[in-house]
Amino acid sequence: MEAHDTFVKRTEWGALILGAAGGLVLALLGYWGWAAGFVLGSAVSLGNFHLIVRGVSRLVAAPPEVSAGRRVWSGAALRFLVAGAALVLAVLVLRVNVLALLAGLVVTQVGMLVYWLLASLRTRTTPGA
Repeated sequence: MEAHDTFVKRTEWGALILGAAGGLVLALLGYWGWAAGFVLGSAVSLGNFHLIVRGVSRLVAAPPEVSAGRRVWSGAALRFLVAGAALVLAVLVLRVNVLALLAGLVVTQVGMLVYWLLASLRTRTTPGA
């Protein structure tokens, strides 16, 4: 379980650093609206990942006789509802740039995928693994 926790923490920290760095670069270039959108998009993406990890952890820890199907669908629906509400509020209330928001969402997800692929390759090539 320790390797799983380390993997999740590294994924979260990497996404956090990626979102902050992207926002900082955009702010330093003078694109304050884009910086805010990028950071918010990254935060929504990271929050969604955190909810997925919590849901899967609870599902794995549940007794075998508990029905997983209903819990998976209700958890996914709640995640999409929360993420959608956050994105709509960011666009309508905060007037965040939609392209910057999408960039924050996508770049964070791509960063996570690249990390997972590199970690997977590193695990396969490690002697004794």
